[in-house]
Amino acid sequence: MPEIIGQYVDQIMTTELRPLGNMPRGVAHQLYEAVRRRTGKPLSTAMAQAIVNRVEPGDRVVILCGAGGPPSLPTGEIDGLLGAVALARILTLGLGAEVHLASVERFLGPLAEVVRAGELNVRLGEDDHRPGTVTLHVSPQDDDAGREFSRAILDDLRPCLVLAIELLAPNRAGVIHGATGNPWHDVHFDSAALFERAHAQGVLTCGIGDAGNEAGFGAIPEVAAIQPAGGTCRCPCGAGMAAAVTTDHVLTAAISDWGGYAVTALIAYLVERPDLIADADYVENLLRAAVRAGVVCGWHARPTLSDDGVPLEAQRAAATLIRTAVTQALTRAPSPSH
Repeated sequence: MPEIIGQYVDQIMTTELRPLGNMPRGVAHQLYEAVRRRTGKPLSTAMAQAIVNRVEPGDRVVILCGAGGPPSLPTGEIDGLLGAVALARILTLGLGAEVHLASVERFLGPLAEVVRAGELNVRLGEDDHRPGTVTLHVSPQDDDAGREFSRAILDDLRPCLVLAIELLAPNRAGVIHGATGNPWHDVHFDSAALFERAHAQGVLTCGIGDAGNEAGFGAIPEVAAIQPAGGTCRCPCGAGMAAAVTTDHVLTAAISDWGGYAVTALIAYLVERPDLIADADYVENLLRAAVRAGVVCGWHARPTLSDDGVPLEAQRAAATLIRTAVTQALTRAPSPSH
């Protein structure tokens, strides 16, 4: 049953609804098919099962997020934050994990607001042991500081899971790019060292993205051919926007946040906690909190109630369909007419 549910959830999360513009259409299903060939089962099912099988009550989990920066998105974009918080809630309240959220400094204020809108507390200090509390960390933009952060967070926390959602990652030349091939390295955290160390320490790693320039897609060489800027970028490195950072599990969706909602829903199914699925009202609360806190829609670059160019009503609809795919599978109602 988990694979049946995951198949339909995957179909929902990969439905492209962005406006026409300077981003290619028809990419979501191509990326999905490339990843699915390696996974062998629905992506939401595979990632959720891996997480549930690994995470035990009291275990520490690190979630990394935060995309977009100067000059075009100086306050950062919405995508990634909402899915990160939805995942943090089910990992905290559903699996009993101690969740640590990390992002570059410009996201810390908005992320705190989204965490609170997501029905969780932000840890105020070492003595803060309130239920449903997550800890926020700054992942440095400076490469040297980033490598030290990667060492410290793994050595100090000893997490069992490191998950990245909409986390832009360096290409084979070590340079981070946006989806259309513009260089964006200096304003993002370089996660290559963190994932390399996590692999070496046997930590479960997961990556969620929507374009192929995010952590996790290093295992998907087809990105270079699927994305127009995948193999050749707009900067002197010439190595394309395709990320070279790999993870144990990678999930691609039309919008990264939808991938986060999908994995959340499948975890909820596996642990029988449908109350922790990101439903339409929950997603709207997260989106409104993000906009109020100053992050913007990554497509429109304005504080609109949309995520990656897809308006609120469609965000609510996608969340409703994902939730219904799970709740109906947990509802026993034989048909008297058949």
